[in-house]
Amino acid sequence: MAITFEDLIRVDNGARFFTADLHIHSYGASECVGDVGMTVETIIEQALTHNISIIAITDHNTDKNLEAAMKCAQHYLGRILVIPGVEVSTAHGHLLVYFSPENWENVRTFLARIEIVGKLGSRDSHTTKSMTDVIRQAEMMDGVCIAAHIDRVKTGFEILDSGYPSWKKDIIMSPGLYGLEVDNSENLGWYSPEDEKSANGAERRKLADNRASVLTGRPLLAHVQGSDAHSIKQFSENCAKRNLTRIKMNELDFNAFRTSLVDAEARIRATASLPIAVPRVRGIYINGGFLDQENYHFSDNLNCFIGGRGAGKSTAIRSLVYGLGMKGEFAECDNCPDEIVVYCEDANGIIYRYERIRGSVPNVRAREDGQIQNVPVDVFPVEYYGQGDLAEVAKDPLANPILLQQFLDQHLHIKDLLERQKEILRLLRQNSAQLIPIENLFFQIPGKAQIIAEIDKKLQIAETGKLREIAAQQIELGAEKGLRNELMAIAEFYDRGMSVTNFLRNYHDIANGLKANYQGESTEPYFKDVEKSIDETNQYLNHKQSEINSYFKTVSMKISESLKKVDEVIVNRQQIINGQMAPLKEQGLSGSIQELQQLITRKNIVMTEIGKINGQKSTLETLHIQRTELHSELKQIRNEIIKKRKSQLKVINKGLGRTITDYTVFLCYEDSGIIDEFKEFFLKAMKGSYFQEEVAIKVCQKLLPEELAVFIKQKNARQIAELADISEQWATEICNRMCSLTDLFELELIWKPSCPIINLKTKGAIPKEIHVNQLSDGQKHTILLTIAMLADSKLPLIIDQPEDDLDNAFISASVVTTLRAIKERRQVIVVTHNANIAVLGDAELILPMNRMNDKGIVTDRGSIDRSETRNEVMRILEGGDIAFKRRKEIYGH
Repeated sequence: MAITFEDLIRVDNGARFFTADLHIHSYGASECVGDVGMTVETIIEQALTHNISIIAITDHNTDKNLEAAMKCAQHYLGRILVIPGVEVSTAHGHLLVYFSPENWENVRTFLARIEIVGKLGSRDSHTTKSMTDVIRQAEMMDGVCIAAHIDRVKTGFEILDSGYPSWKKDIIMSPGLYGLEVDNSENLGWYSPEDEKSANGAERRKLADNRASVLTGRPLLAHVQGSDAHSIKQFSENCAKRNLTRIKMNELDFNAFRTSLVDAEARIRATASLPIAVPRVRGIYINGGFLDQENYHFSDNLNCFIGGRGAGKSTAIRSLVYGLGMKGEFAECDNCPDEIVVYCEDANGIIYRYERIRGSVPNVRAREDGQIQNVPVDVFPVEYYGQGDLAEVAKDPLANPILLQQFLDQHLHIKDLLERQKEILRLLRQNSAQLIPIENLFFQIPGKAQIIAEIDKKLQIAETGKLREIAAQQIELGAEKGLRNELMAIAEFYDRGMSVTNFLRNYHDIANGLKANYQGESTEPYFKDVEKSIDETNQYLNHKQSEINSYFKTVSMKISESLKKVDEVIVNRQQIINGQMAPLKEQGLSGSIQELQQLITRKNIVMTEIGKINGQKSTLETLHIQRTELHSELKQIRNEIIKKRKSQLKVINKGLGRTITDYTVFLCYEDSGIIDEFKEFFLKAMKGSYFQEEVAIKVCQKLLPEELAVFIKQKNARQIAELADISEQWATEICNRMCSLTDLFELELIWKPSCPIINLKTKGAIPKEIHVNQLSDGQKHTILLTIAMLADSKLPLIIDQPEDDLDNAFISASVVTTLRAIKERRQVIVVTHNANIAVLGDAELILPMNRMNDKGIVTDRGSIDRSETRNEVMRILEGGDIAFKRRKEIYGH
């Protein structure tokens, strides 16, 4: 049975980031606190209400309420860490000092040693000692110090005095100083490599670099924010303003707190520098396959699957993305699970449940405000790179700019724009399908108008040449010819004569045929009488036939003589008519009334056709308006896509500059554009013309598709030739081959977006440009991995073996640093064989995997702070305790 969300989140998911307020004042201790409700008990209750897990009571120069705070905290063990502290007014500004809860009494001893002047907790209480001396004293007593609100007038050491006198350097160089608190989140970069580019910023960076060179174990100071609350209202309002701090800890205790401050780069984040919320994969349950019955509750930050070859690490990652609706081909693999359930949570706190049965599409449901409903598969996107994915993009980014662009687009929120572009293209093609037939009809109007003009001309000629009168004479003459022919046929009929053969009968043939023998005496006389009658009739008919035929011959001759005279008259009349028709025939008329009628009928038909075409004029205008509007929106969307693509350049190039030190690497966009679609269309249209591909590439690089369409419509071959640098003959051929509306409309839709280019320059006195393909696979992989990790994206980042093609030095110097920087800004899930990524990356959740009984299982779950997890990491990634110690001896450390 699939695991429920509630069951899944009960599974250990390692260390996590807790919200902390390290600067709170209480009533009765700090004289400046006037809110009687600001008791330590109320503060603790309010902190729990606002999901704050770490607080520090830091009253001004007093420990008055610390005992009560520690007693109250005992009721909430495991839910909140209450740190005893004090805000000391030193000669160089305010300083926050913290001690362990077990040694809270040390605060009083500490205050005595730094010789507080005035009544403890009063407004004018202070120590005359320098901040550096106070830090040193706290360090001697195992305390932890953070300089308070360093950017505040009068009480912050940075603003207290202009310039950078030696006492400021002494503060920054103090080993007992663990962090800096600022009021303004814009100042969170002070005294760090990210400090502002100004004269003061340069001085602060110099001091930070000096500290890093001396304190190599913890070179970076933690940058924190706290409420400095003096009332419950102020405390609650500050929670909404997010002027707090996130601290990574495996458990809520002071030692873990100190450890986090030591490794501030990976474990301390000012809340203001983070997204309010980020989407995250909460966990996965697997049924069947190589990882049968495995489940993983992921950390919100850095998760590392580790293990030997064949332990199931990559299978776990592939199962996760398959469950989310990606990589459908995984179903064909033997190790694919039968069922996968994935729980996700978006930035708005909506929970999604993906359930996918092997070979089917995922069933996705969302839970919001107690309601459950089905949602699309792509509702929760992630950024995933399997083994070899980045290498494929890195292979030749110049030859495959589409792959590079698709890679870059993964970091952008342009899905809606791309979907809308797709829809507009569909609507434009639909518009084309309606428009082309109507346009073609309107193209016929000039030809049809020409036909009407020619008919009108013939009709005018016919009327001028009295065609109707001539036609009437022809009709009359034709009728007479017809009558003459009919009469001649009669004469010929008479001449042939007639025959009575069909009327003659032979009595003997009839009698013999019936075999009549006259056996009865009574019938014979009668039959003889009949025979006689038949013979007499035959004689009569033969006589009459000769007589009639002789008469027919005479009549036939008379008729023929008369018709010869008729023929003479007809010939004379025909010659007269032919003389009248000659001029008309020269002007294209046959002279028949039938032709005249055909011309009139043809004219009516063509005029009707033109009328029907003109009847679609409003439809044509509507389609043109629709097309113009769609083109306008398409252009706007494409411009917005380009704008968003270019907007990420600043972040990407900043990350590349910080990460890659061998070269100056920067990403830019060139207007020559991605021409793949344009080139494919162009070569298809020019197929069979011997137009060379390299020339086609040149044309596509120098012209925009929509620009070419305009020139073709104008039949402006010369302009095409000049802009594309080709012969006018070829330009004319292009116009002839692409002049159909189908081709022109398609040209208008083709996009040639700006092309992403990776530029490199050597570092030196005279920088030299380098072709990206001159870099090794590892160097190109480095560039893409840096972009993937540092891109301005909040999507969960899932990578299978990011260390591929990279050396350990780069992994330690760059990949690890980047992972530590981003893991609180976006969730990261990786498979790795590299100890640096899991250990130095300070993974919140390490999932060691082993192969047992022909299946993969997780043998431990936790962060590197847990001894059990450390042992598993050492066994898997370092070759075990003996191998680790042996290397330590060899290196001499």
